Amino acid sequence: MIEWGVTMGYVNLYKIDDNKQLEFTQLLQEKYEFIGEQEYKSLHDKDRKYIVGTYLYRANDSKIPDWQWILDEYECDKVKIYSSPRAILKIESDGIIYVISYGLAYFSVDKYCDVEFAFEFAKRIAFNEIKTTTLTAPNSRKNKIVNVFVDYSNLSYESGESYAKIKARMDTGKEKRLFKETIEIGHSIKAQLIQNNIDSIIEFIEYIEMTLKKPIINKIPVFGKVKDDELIADLDERLHKKINDNIDCINISELDVIGVTEIFNNNDSSFVLKYKRAHENIESLTKDAIMHFIETNKINIEKDFFNIKIACLKYEQIVCTYNIKRVIDFTDDERKCVLIKGEWYQYNSDYIAYLQESIKELDVIYDSKYDFTDNKLKEYVSKKFDIEKDSIEYHGMTSKQIKDRLSKKYYAERVYNCVLSESYGFENYDRENTSVQGEKLELMDLYKSETMFAVKIGNTSSKLSYVVDQSMASLEMYKNGQFPSMPSINTVAVWIVLKRKNKLPMYDGKPDISKLNMIMLKNRLDEWKKSVRVAGYTPVVYLNYWES
Repeated sequence: MIEWGVTMGYVNLYKIDDNKQLEFTQLLQEKYEFIGEQEYKSLHDKDRKYIVGTYLYRANDSKIPDWQWILDEYECDKVKIYSSPRAILKIESDGIIYVISYGLAYFSVDKYCDVEFAFEFAKRIAFNEIKTTTLTAPNSRKNKIVNVFVDYSNLSYESGESYAKIKARMDTGKEKRLFKETIEIGHSIKAQLIQNNIDSIIEFIEYIEMTLKKPIINKIPVFGKVKDDELIADLDERLHKKINDNIDCINISELDVIGVTEIFNNNDSSFVLKYKRAHENIESLTKDAIMHFIETNKINIEKDFFNIKIACLKYEQIVCTYNIKRVIDFTDDERKCVLIKGEWYQYNSDYIAYLQESIKELDVIYDSKYDFTDNKLKEYVSKKFDIEKDSIEYHGMTSKQIKDRLSKKYYAERVYNCVLSESYGFENYDRENTSVQGEKLELMDLYKSETMFAVKIGNTSSKLSYVVDQSMASLEMYKNGQFPSMPSINTVAVWIVLKRKNKLPMYDGKPDISKLNMIMLKNRLDEWKKSVRVAGYTPVVYLNYWES
């Protein structure tokens, strides 16, 4: 038996997804050098055996660091650096594969892991103190949230949030002889073993397996992974169509959790975007950087978007390469699924029920006189043509050219706000900007009776969610006194103008917006409702319809 020393050492333990074992084995064969393996016996089951293999990644080259120029000032010899060493310990028993990663090997292992393994364990252990939590909120302005606690022992979260990582002190009980009480939970389980040897690792695995058989004691919201191949194929196809229609439907998160490590995509790593022979080095992984790469290389979004690859660099060495799908955050409203790290997840029924009740609680106002149509828009633009056609700015233009220019000038939302102002006594603040620290900002679209309105017309979650974000940003600026000339308010309203023929059913005398098949929008409204109330104002939703 090999002893690996007696000092305490950290283990970063993964369980490989049963459906990805073959792919993972191929990774080891292609990228890692096999050092050797030995057989170990179970500590609790005399018939169970473990095959423990060690794999090492060795860089084939060295590089001169980009800060060599500093040393050149002193005529110092060239310094060469090697990529950080990486090793993998593979523990296989009864058809299950566990992996312990060392160095930067977690980048390689993470995409093959069972993503539910660590949190299923966390649901069944007692926590004495919560240190930090990282949460995913795909339908919130705060896409990822990192919380740091002092003297806190509860797992707290808001609607629409799912845990991505927990770092805490747990009640180890009699297992304190095996590992220290601080533990990290993400896609992997990270703990500090008292004895740094193979026997301790196997005992730690068997402790986890026994714990997984116990009842759940912690309610930890995590999205359930979609396992239906037909549904996954349908979701992929729908995502492809959405991106082709409007790439703004996706988000690129600046924070990722690999194993139990938070990776900030704007400063922890650099990246290389790849498509066929084209490649581009970027410092920050953002939607703008990706769009620049697509436009520069004339990539057809409809055909080739998902053929773009991203290589992640640490210490100037590529540590992993993955498909662009893995960095996309996207919500499919109709299927009630979210895409996180390249995998599809579903909202569970408890969360959907909670969200429905929360949205039903909102005060929703509908007045048919504010409904609008395409014909009314055309009439308004035609009226403006009669008034403005002789203006000097249209000198020398044909009637058709003038009408085309006016159609762009008087777009749907501008006309809607103008009509409400001209016919119904609203004050129109649309396109009125105030400079705040050199930046021009629009506080609101309309104002009336101490109510500030943000207005949006549309028929998709991604488009209508913008009006909620606008309202929340405006409220924050108003509270901070950034608009001193702003009239006083007691109510904050979002005005949603739905482009649809069929009206929503009524509930308790008001349109039932919980029936909207827009989970992203409803998540945003739930968050907005709480923020407005905390600020001391009344949240109200105005709803109208725009018929084509």
